[in-house]
Amino acid sequence: MRRLTMSPPKVVKDNEVNPAVVFDVPPQGDAYIGESDHRQVNRLCAEICRRLQQPAILSALPHRVGTKSCLSVHLSDRESKTLDLLIMITGNTVWPDDEEYARGARWYINLPDATDMLWLLKSIERITEKEQ
Repeated sequence: MRRLTMSPPKVVKDNEVNPAVVFDVPPQGDAYIGESDHRQVNRLCAEICRRLQQPAILSALPHRVGTKSCLSVHLSDRESKTLDLLIMITGNTVWPDDEEYARGARWYINLPDATDMLWLLKSIERITEKEQ
């Protein structure tokens, strides 16, 4: 089986990353992420692990909501528990809040661009393939 291979991003100080993006990626280089966004990605992954047993099945379906490009992510575990994410390209970054993590049936994430969407998807894939 082939997999999309992407090295985990290097964590750097926030001021070393373009503030308009989550994952900064130089041409033909590895990605890096600022400390505060790294904490948000880790929180998202921890909340996924809290809700679902690992490994989990990840399904992704690109689509549009109005004029916004989106990625609908459906996660399910072997006990038939599910979780849905809607990752939207909006030009800014918004992570789920405490209430959404606690009670939301679907978590909404806004990201600046498609590069951020792909790197976030890869981060989620990394945690879902592991046995916890």
